[in-house]
Amino acid sequence: MNVSKNRATKAHSFSLSIIPIALLIICVLGAMAILANRATSRTVGQGHERERRQVLQSFTFEADNLLQTLVRDEAIGDSFFTQRNSETLEKTLQRFSRRHNLDYIGVFSRVDGIALGESGEADIMAHRAASVRLLVENSKMRSVEGSTIGIGREARFVQDGQGLLVLVTIPVGRSGVVIATRPISSNVLRRFSTMLAIPNLRLIMGIRNDPNSTPIPSFDGSTRMSVIWDANNEAYDMLGELAVYGMIATLLIGAVGVYLFRRIRLRTEEILRREAKAHHEASHDVLSGLPNRAVYCEILMETLEEIKKKDQQAAVMLLDLDKFKEINDTYGHAAGDKVLIEFGNRTKELLRQSDIVARLGGDEFAVLLPAIRSQQDVTRLAQAIIDAANLPFMIDGIAMRIGVTIGIALAPDDGNDMATILRCADTALYRAKNDGRNRFALYEHKLNEVERMRKLVDDDLRGAIERDELTLVYQPQVHADTGRLASVEALVRWRHPVHGVISPATFISAAEERGLIVALGEWVLRRACKDAARWPNLRVGVNVSATQFRQKDFVDSVQRVMSEANIEPARIEVELTEGVLVHDADQAEAAMMQLRAIGVKLALDDFGTGYSSLIYLRRFAFDKIKIDKSFLDSMESSGESAILVHSVVHLGRALGLEVTAEGVETEEQRRFLQAVGCHFLQGYLFSRPVPPEEIDRLITLTEDLSLAAPKAA
Repeated sequence: MNVSKNRATKAHSFSLSIIPIALLIICVLGAMAILANRATSRTVGQGHERERRQVLQSFTFEADNLLQTLVRDEAIGDSFFTQRNSETLEKTLQRFSRRHNLDYIGVFSRVDGIALGESGEADIMAHRAASVRLLVENSKMRSVEGSTIGIGREARFVQDGQGLLVLVTIPVGRSGVVIATRPISSNVLRRFSTMLAIPNLRLIMGIRNDPNSTPIPSFDGSTRMSVIWDANNEAYDMLGELAVYGMIATLLIGAVGVYLFRRIRLRTEEILRREAKAHHEASHDVLSGLPNRAVYCEILMETLEEIKKKDQQAAVMLLDLDKFKEINDTYGHAAGDKVLIEFGNRTKELLRQSDIVARLGGDEFAVLLPAIRSQQDVTRLAQAIIDAANLPFMIDGIAMRIGVTIGIALAPDDGNDMATILRCADTALYRAKNDGRNRFALYEHKLNEVERMRKLVDDDLRGAIERDELTLVYQPQVHADTGRLASVEALVRWRHPVHGVISPATFISAAEERGLIVALGEWVLRRACKDAARWPNLRVGVNVSATQFRQKDFVDSVQRVMSEANIEPARIEVELTEGVLVHDADQAEAAMMQLRAIGVKLALDDFGTGYSSLIYLRRFAFDKIKIDKSFLDSMESSGESAILVHSVVHLGRALGLEVTAEGVETEEQRRFLQAVGCHFLQGYLFSRPVPPEEIDRLITLTEDLSLAAPKAA
């Protein structure tokens, strides 16, 4: 009996001792389950947020893509506001809608929000037009003068109670807004779902309080629809199973632990794959899949550091496609994109595994050869790339042809740092272009004229500006009828104490590259205003570069310089080229309006040499247009040039603008320009550019300047 009692005592003791162990195991498992639950919840939450960002970024990309497509369309600037009647405008809208796969497009007046013309698919036209008009009404800004709509350039995605669509608004000219929509169909949603690895992406009515749901705003800002997708994991179910089986037996807990480990590993691998994909997209060109500029420069720096330690050479090639703009203009940007992709593939096939080809942007590519045996290997590869580019590109059944120009620099012979080697390759590319394109050129160590001038500008031009060593000369502009002095154009000259007279075209372009053009332009303006003070009744024209004009304080500096010189603003005429207006038309228009407000005159220089001059005349408020000298040079050999000059003069007069013809050198040219009604003439027939003292003399003359024949400066 005692034995039985002892055995019972031992069994009871064993039972008592196992309880705390079991409780400890349960507590440990519970704590592990709680920690795993929190970690997984955090991971799931991060996954939901990441998926939501991916969905929104995809829709935003779709909207931005439509905006960029419409903005690149050259017709957007002038097609909609040059129509004679609403019927013609609607036909234009219909063609534009079909070309860009739009389901609605409308043109609205910014003054009062009235629809000038609309077009869209018949079955949704009324519904879409009502939604867009609601958008226009909500964007009106009330003022004393009336109602205007405050719609700028924007791309976003919205819903209209029936489906999801992309909305694009583009201001056109001063008084119009184009509003266009394109539906995001179920096919597009499926494509996004596959691309983003998000299952079953779809659009539903109403708002869901769900982490896998994103509300979509409507035209009026309200929300009646949402985008929803299926969850990518079942972590909560897994944790429930873990808790249940963990409480039942340690063996099952072990099995569930293994299962949990595998799921976490798979989830981690999935996250790593997504991060790798995001990293790849950040370091590679989206269109071609090639490394981008940042990656190329990073690898180039590593290569240059490596060759410093080893006795080997590397080669850098800069590639610029020839005739690519013609393909874009003729066949569209989609065809141009395919050509870029195919060219990248052809180039990649010619390289070794260690070599790299990158797309730097636009039609510019770069090749890096980290280890070469001889210069001949590089030149053979360059010629092979040229030959491959010259083969026809079959795009949509059409044979398209381009060429490629290549500049080559070798490291360390041509430079052992990234900035130097790229500059050398760029210099070689520049020389290859000047030699006729569709060829390659190696960098030459001897200083050519361009490099000599760059060095000269670096060393001497800044000091010449600061020491006031430059000079201004002035070329007279005369009345076409009388030949008497009407105004002058200021031209800068630099007589170097060692190198003599340096061509303005040479040192001005070099100053632009070296960031000295702003200081040079300010010096010219200040000196021109100072000289203008001695000619009370004479207008002085001053050329302004694009870089100088884009400075935020440009208008203030002009006003300050004129005030210091104590001259009337109307005595200064700022001459702009089309390049000043292309970069940022809105900023340029604002600056021009400020200049006009203080009384400064504006002239469009070299009129007719750009493809969009008429657009600039219509949008920007110029006082004068200057016909480029090239038209007069070819007028005798080409009857077309005479017709163009005649048309430009009549166009200027019809718009109430003064018209000046540059480069007048013969009496025949003068008589022709007088006959067609040109206001002012400028050229060697009347005077070459002369110093200010000669202008003092010309002011006193009452005769035709072609008879005075002043000496050149």
